[in-house]
Amino acid sequence: MHRYDIYLLRPEVARQFIQLESKLFRLFKEYETVPSIHHEVQKQVDYICRPISIHHLGAWLSSSTMTDFHPDENDSYVYYVEEDEGVKLTMSERRLQIWSTLDREDEWVWFDKLQTYDPYFFACDIKREKYGWLKPMKMHTHLYG
Repeated sequence: MHRYDIYLLRPEVARQFIQLESKLFRLFKEYETVPSIHHEVQKQVDYICRPISIHHLGAWLSSSTMTDFHPDENDSYVYYVEEDEGVKLTMSERRLQIWSTLDREDEWVWFDKLQTYDPYFFACDIKREKYGWLKPMKMHTHLYG
């Protein structure tokens, strides 16, 4: 099973980290895997990320074929994809998580949906050390002369 942690970055922070995605990944990896510094790293994550509007995004996604469940014990909302039993999406104000037993090509459908909602989502697969923007951003260059 694959697990993707997806964070919504502030636009100004996202622009600063174009081509520095490995630094973002290291921060999120520490946030997820190093309990001894979790509190300190959480402050950094809270600073660079925007809160996710669970109800707005949930309503937007519910136009898809998803089943909505009530909040779990962590105040997260859990959605199951009706047509793809291999995908579960959990949402909290801090992050989204996609749990999948499907092939990578089948997971991209959900990444595509999220990138149309907001261009500043950053996804991490900590276990496989994969990461990147859901919507690739381009570095703006200025020509002088």
